[in-house]
Amino acid sequence: MIYVGYQGVGKSSIAGKNGCIDLESGNFWIDGERPNNWYKIYANIAEHLSRQGYNVFISSHKIVRRELANRGIEYCTIAPAPELKDKWIDRLQKRYDQTGLEKDYKALMNAKDCYGENVLDLINDDKSVMSVLILSADYDLYEEINELSKQYNNKSIRIL
Repeated sequence: MIYVGYQGVGKSSIAGKNGCIDLESGNFWIDGERPNNWYKIYANIAEHLSRQGYNVFISSHKIVRRELANRGIEYCTIAPAPELKDKWIDRLQKRYDQTGLEKDYKALMNAKDCYGENVLDLINDDKSVMSVLILSADYDLYEEINELSKQYNNKSIRIL
């Protein structure tokens, strides 16, 4: 299964656990630029890994989600609730303070600028086969993903 997760939901933290892979979209930046078709390549890799039985966690770029949907590839969205904005930005700030990574800085700035818009876009993604709405910072994404895979056929919304 492919899981499309908002920044900071735990994609990187879950990587390496029992068939879980974090497919980092930042790897498509080369010398400060991305190829025009980067999202197609990204979707190809995600699809390939998913077909091999991995749980693939990818970024929430709308262009990537549309590419997956256009190909008929099923995916699940994971997003924090809109009311978690301040807590989520604090979470991303702490992550950036700890890592100092450019990707974490970009995620923080994006959340500061577009949190509400991006989260609502994920929550309302009608191409997603299932959605996870995070209501609290106290959750274990790995356990929730295992639970989701059991409920997959229900195509339900799971609240954390």
